[in-house]
Amino acid sequence: MENLVENSIRHNPDENGAKRYNIVIPNVMFSITDIEKAAELNKQQSEVSFTTNDEEKLFGGEVSTHDESINDDQDVALRFLKQNHITFDQLSEDDLQNNNIPIDETKVIFYGSHKTNLKIIRKVDYVILPFLCLTYLFMFLDKALLNYAASMGIKRNLKGNEFSNLGTIFSAAYIFMEPVVTYIIQRYPVSKVMGIFITIWGIVLACHSACKTYASLMIVRTLLGFFEASSAVGCITISGMYYTKSEQSARIGFWATQAGTGYVVGGLISFGFQHYHSEHFTSWQIMFLVVGLVTVAFGLLTFFYLPDNVTNAWFLTQEEKLEVVGHIRANQTGLETKKFKKHQIKELFFKDKLTWSMLLLTACSQISTGAIGTFSVTITSTFGFDGYRSALLQLPIGGLVALIIIITTQMISKWGQLTLITTLMYIPAVIGAIVLITLPLSHSVGNLLGLYLIYSGSCVITNIYIWNSCNTSGYTKRIFRNAVTMVVYNISCIVAPQMFRVKDAPMYMPAKITLLVTQAVCIPLQLFVGYLCHKENTKRDKEQAGRNIEKYKFADLTDIENRSFRAYFND
Repeated sequence: MENLVENSIRHNPDENGAKRYNIVIPNVMFSITDIEKAAELNKQQSEVSFTTNDEEKLFGGEVSTHDESINDDQDVALRFLKQNHITFDQLSEDDLQNNNIPIDETKVIFYGSHKTNLKIIRKVDYVILPFLCLTYLFMFLDKALLNYAASMGIKRNLKGNEFSNLGTIFSAAYIFMEPVVTYIIQRYPVSKVMGIFITIWGIVLACHSACKTYASLMIVRTLLGFFEASSAVGCITISGMYYTKSEQSARIGFWATQAGTGYVVGGLISFGFQHYHSEHFTSWQIMFLVVGLVTVAFGLLTFFYLPDNVTNAWFLTQEEKLEVVGHIRANQTGLETKKFKKHQIKELFFKDKLTWSMLLLTACSQISTGAIGTFSVTITSTFGFDGYRSALLQLPIGGLVALIIIITTQMISKWGQLTLITTLMYIPAVIGAIVLITLPLSHSVGNLLGLYLIYSGSCVITNIYIWNSCNTSGYTKRIFRNAVTMVVYNISCIVAPQMFRVKDAPMYMPAKITLLVTQAVCIPLQLFVGYLCHKENTKRDKEQAGRNIEKYKFADLTDIENRSFRAYFND
């Protein structure tokens, strides 16, 4: 690395006669001026710089990782560059443009027309995406198993609303643990936290096989909620570390499709284990045991092989790490910092105009997820299908969910119409709710199609992930926005199953009316969020008109503090 730096130094005096050194690495340029001030971050300042008057120390000496200028208060990307004797002052757009690699038009949607070496982005995809996809797959598979177990005999020893309570206690535990695990992710490597939590939730899932009473099932569902709390926040956080905003849309959409895959895999597993008969284990018990053990194996793999962030990614060379750091600079969201910043939490809840609108949108849109996520098999059985067919009819749901997510997120990645595309997704859900309300249960096919349409609204959670990741800067603020989103998501999942009361069976009319109202409310609410984003972007454009704006700094500033930040909503 030192040879690379030394061979790439160009000395040019600036217009004031001060020495300036340009360090050129393939696709990346860093500038160091001997009169620049040391890095100083605060709420009012949006610049980060690193300099030294001692050229010999800068280019030839050793930089201690314990130097007071390298601390937890700084973004990990900036610390990484300092430790390699390089300052991240500015990146050269010209250098990147000169190294463009032509991209096949068929790959533009997923890879975009970015300027970074396509081979590096592919390397990131080949290693990072499988971990994110499998994490989300196992998370939704774990949730789906309870749904499928309803047709496999788990309800035989349950009475009244006890089955609904199993879904409720999971979400309650998730809510309780979410702030805790978010703080842990802030303080410790996210990959290690995820690896440990996945391993433990796999053990808990396997323990379902030993449960024979309502009380024991409540205990394991509570523990499962505790340890699954790391999954969604962790996946969103990692996605923001490696990809630009447009790339995040495609990648988040890609791993979020595993929610649909979870339904398909769960349906196949359920159908297969329904043919298992034993004196000691029921079919649903052996199903939980097998899936739990596989989850444990994946958790251990995650702990040892998923990198903490770009700077210690084992599959990238030092130069490739620098290029990825340069690649994501345009996000203006930074990489990560391990210092917990209370003022960013206060800003999230008390200064950010979008926070409460987005939380209300999440609550309304995800009522459908909580309702049909736990009761889709039960609802399907009211249309006249037996247990086997009710389970098999969930397979199209998984494919439909995956298809909706992949199409809409790729459209967002290519055209950027986040607000418009998300708004359109509520319309099929509204139509589906109307069908379920108006059609008699004897119309099996029509009711089934209406149920399928409602999943369009529940898929919006993926777009909310994208919105959070792209529109939130400041590491503490970003991960806690993801956390409160998941808290509200799970509140919806608590409320929704309680709408399906035994006394309302088999029509469940109050629950279906609630689905219609909540999905319909989301349409104007989504448009309102888009309006707020447009208004703020326009305001900032006017503020900075004609100014020479310094961009792409790895300061841990929030989206409100950094006036160069622009919301990603309909670009």
